Amino acid sequence: MEELLDALLAAIDSGSGIEESLARAAAVAQSHYQRERPFLDRLALFEGALAGKLAAQHEEAVEIAARFDEALAAGQSRDVIALARRFHAIAQHNIIEEERDAFPLADRCFTEAEQRQLLRAIT
Repeated sequence: MEELLDALLAAIDSGSGIEESLARAAAVAQSHYQRERPFLDRLALFEGALAGKLAAQHEEAVEIAARFDEALAAGQSRDVIALARRFHAIAQHNIIEEERDAFPLADRCFTEAEQRQLLRAIT
């Protein structure tokens, strides 16, 4: 995911390949978010606010990608670039928050067996 976000940022900066880069990043992100849902559902039992915030970030990234497609179809080039930047920002921010805040809680919140099961679902 990080590599796709880096490629998206490079495309935004160059003004070339934004549509393709965002489409690839959005598809991978959406698939990842769906696989991560069981982890967030389980995390919500212990850290409801954090799980809710991360799920909201997932929803926002998916919505931004949909709005990007709409803006692209309507020929709204300024909106396209702004939405691509916003998608990059929220997806990158979500990764940082998951790594910093959510994943370290796994040892406290989940048994070893639960962790293995959740990891199988995510990967």
